Amino acid sequence: MKRAAIILLGFWLGCDSRNLVVITSLEPDANTNEPLADAGGPPARTNGHYHMENLDRGLVAVSMPNGVYLGWRMFGYEYDDQQPDRIAYAVYRGDELLATVLDSTNYLDSSVGPDPQASLNVQYSVAAIIDGETQELSRVVTPWPQDYLRIPLVVPPAGVTPATCPTPNEHYTYSASDASVGDLDGDGRYEIVLKWDPSNARDNSQGGCTGDVFLDAYNLDGQQLWRIDLGPNIRAGAHYTQHLVYDFDGDGKAEVVVKTAPGTIDGTGTNLQTGAAAPDDQTVVYRNPSGYILTGPEYLTVFDGVSGAELATVSFQPARGAVADWGDTYGNRVDNLLSTAAFVRSQADGTASGRPSIIMGRGFYARTAISAWNWRDGALTLLWTADSRLGTAYSGQGAHSWAVADVDGDGTQEIITGSSTINGDGTRRCSTNLGYGLGLHVADLIPGRSGLEVFVPHMNGATAYDEHDANTCAVIVAGPTVSSTSRGVADDIYDGNDGGEMWTNNSGSLISATTGKSVGSLPSSDNFVIWWDADEARELEDQTSITKYGGATPLLTCIDCASNNSTKATPALSADLLGDWREEIIWREKDNSALRLYTTTDVTTRRIYTLMHDPQYRMQVSSEQAGFNQPPHPSFHIGHNMLMPPKPDIFVRR
Repeated sequence: MKRAAIILLGFWLGCDSRNLVVITSLEPDANTNEPLADAGGPPARTNGHYHMENLDRGLVAVSMPNGVYLGWRMFGYEYDDQQPDRIAYAVYRGDELLATVLDSTNYLDSSVGPDPQASLNVQYSVAAIIDGETQELSRVVTPWPQDYLRIPLVVPPAGVTPATCPTPNEHYTYSASDASVGDLDGDGRYEIVLKWDPSNARDNSQGGCTGDVFLDAYNLDGQQLWRIDLGPNIRAGAHYTQHLVYDFDGDGKAEVVVKTAPGTIDGTGTNLQTGAAAPDDQTVVYRNPSGYILTGPEYLTVFDGVSGAELATVSFQPARGAVADWGDTYGNRVDNLLSTAAFVRSQADGTASGRPSIIMGRGFYARTAISAWNWRDGALTLLWTADSRLGTAYSGQGAHSWAVADVDGDGTQEIITGSSTINGDGTRRCSTNLGYGLGLHVADLIPGRSGLEVFVPHMNGATAYDEHDANTCAVIVAGPTVSSTSRGVADDIYDGNDGGEMWTNNSGSLISATTGKSVGSLPSSDNFVIWWDADEARELEDQTSITKYGGATPLLTCIDCASNNSTKATPALSADLLGDWREEIIWREKDNSALRLYTTTDVTTRRIYTLMHDPQYRMQVSSEQAGFNQPPHPSFHIGHNMLMPPKPDIFVRR
């Protein structure tokens, strides 16, 4: 059967009768381009609220012993929660129609023959069929020879610390570290922005010199696009560099936003020279005798995603000010920095446009401050600043990471800092007053309950952990009073319990998020979680392995890979990057010569639109690399006996 054939599926046209939140935008509409020619879907929706990425179909093919596995994206704007059978997918091998898939976004082509090598030259494509009408074809792909894509890296040259350092003439090398993704060139495919850390990177609590931090951009074909050198006035460590990658101005191409300083060199090899950086001497090094950088200018810079060129530089907010204001005098807490993209109240009249903003923060042990910025029409402008010193944020109620979510359903995302929630206009919303937290998970952990839940493990708080309401901060479950809680995770990993589960390194068992009672044995790890196999329960990810809760044998292990961030043992990134709604994972190879992007090869009958079109999940992916890395969570529950997710209220470029 050939591609030109008319496919009749007997679909009938219906209307989406949901009542969506509609918020009028006063900002100019920059989204006027034509759709991607090979997106593999219908014309992009233009009347939704949240401005999301115009991705392509994300088709991935993997050669398997029993055939070729195929996975592809369902777009958020083509998904229909009222009439799901309006939508099917035509799968082609060459010009031949292999199948029309109604219940999934996967297919196993078992007809290619027993020789996996012979399948590597076979070409596949996919097109959506909506109400019986076949849409644009996706890009043509050929199978990967294994279940991962290898992306070669260009390792920065080794270095030696200056003679003026506390540890002079120290030799250091580089390792690939945390990564983020964005569509840098507007072709509908993600590129990777990777942070390189030197071997002498330091925690904020440790003095000493560090080598420069580099940001590299790579496409999935392994081409290095550019390299940014953050320079000698940005220390290396988990809390200093929180790079954001997203399309903040709506032109279809992602920008890269990061804290910079004198000596930063952009992707074209040029020192910073615009805005706040223009009058400053870019050769001065502000490192003190202990190796900290506690004086000198601090900038926030927007870089072009295609070239890495500096687009705009302003003075960084929240500003450093007096070091002692942040909780110590030697320079630890002042440089606990966090960031995220978020859909906050981004207009002058305090309403929400549905366009993304840049959120930068400083401090969480004591003083906490958060600033929101817009990148529009070539200008970087400050929207608001929340500061515990001014009574607009909460002191000592933060965590080593952030999560954003629309906690009250009004079309604006709030910033959950740990034990507190900050409104999308930079004002206080609520706090549990249970103190500082280590991890942070914001998700729909109790599906039958209205709203979202927040899970926070506490190291030295009144409780070992708590689960509270994201909107009101009312505590739902409080753990026992114990110390030494160092890790904690929350998600639905066990089908024997309705809703989500929670656990910490010292909880002793798996805890029901609904009842607060023990429902199973303590999981084998308390690090990351990932959707990987064919069911809806999330799997455990730790170091370089993926394991099912209760399973003895890992589902995936990369013995040639390494994890990041020392004992945190986190991946470079985990997110829904390709294929269907389940997640991919990126690890670095042990010698840092390449990244490996792994994808699942299990066929599932669960069909969900790409999680990257869920505004909460996508924003949490943007902050996954910040501070103590945490896995992202969508705004709806995925798990045992899950309901069909609601249709996302999104906008992508026309």
